[in-house]
Amino acid sequence: MSDELRTPSYFQQLQQQFAAHIRDPQNTVYAPEGELPIESRRLEAYQELFFNNISSFFSQIFPVCADILGKNRWQDILREYLVKHDAHTPLFHELGQEFLLFLDNEFEPKESDPAFLLELAHYEWVELALSVSIEVAFEGGGEIPKVELSWDKPYQRSAVAWILAYEWPVHRLSLNYQPKTKPQEATTLLVYRHLEQGDAVDTVPQEKVDFIELAPLLYQFLEALEEADSAQEAFKKVAEPYDIPADQLQAFAEQTLHELVSLNILRPAP
Repeated sequence: MSDELRTPSYFQQLQQQFAAHIRDPQNTVYAPEGELPIESRRLEAYQELFFNNISSFFSQIFPVCADILGKNRWQDILREYLVKHDAHTPLFHELGQEFLLFLDNEFEPKESDPAFLLELAHYEWVELALSVSIEVAFEGGGEIPKVELSWDKPYQRSAVAWILAYEWPVHRLSLNYQPKTKPQEATTLLVYRHLEQGDAVDTVPQEKVDFIELAPLLYQFLEALEEADSAQEAFKKVAEPYDIPADQLQAFAEQTLHELVSLNILRPAP
């Protein structure tokens, strides 16, 4: 590639300077040499418009984070994101993931910031991420007859059913519930996308994302199922430390399989 193609054009340089100023007006001056100055009130209007759009968008993705942190601290963190993080996507729905990268790598928390902030942000982002995922659910998984559901068979999990584990109880966090110490047991969740049937007024099925809190045993089962040759093998592997009688384990396994298949989360592997 020639040096001419590598070097930004003069207009691109102006754009970059202007963008840098809008992102960090306190520390970056926009005064390109040889150009007429822009009135400060016009620059301030651009700054306010840009920041308000970003603030509104992120507050929709991370409403609990914004609520817990409070307006002033939340806006300070968003400004820190704009200054420090170089997002590499032009897609609005991917900016949530860019914010997670910022929290994980560049963010400098204050002592007053909650220790669970990154996990809570991830939990809130998951709903958007799954709703826009290009993966598709099983077709007709909920219509499989029970007689075909045996724990001797291998099973596969839907591509739009994710299992999640957090150190903090992210699904319960709120302005009124903010534990200071980490629980001894992890929070394990299942999030899945499905079609919700319409009602008498709206008969068109709509896609919806739902969360289910999982018992540790069930989370471990869903995790082990991916590599097991059968549901029986997966259940026995994770149930061994619990010393569950075989007949109780099989009854629990079969009931669990029926429920997860009816939700279109699992189905027998081909």
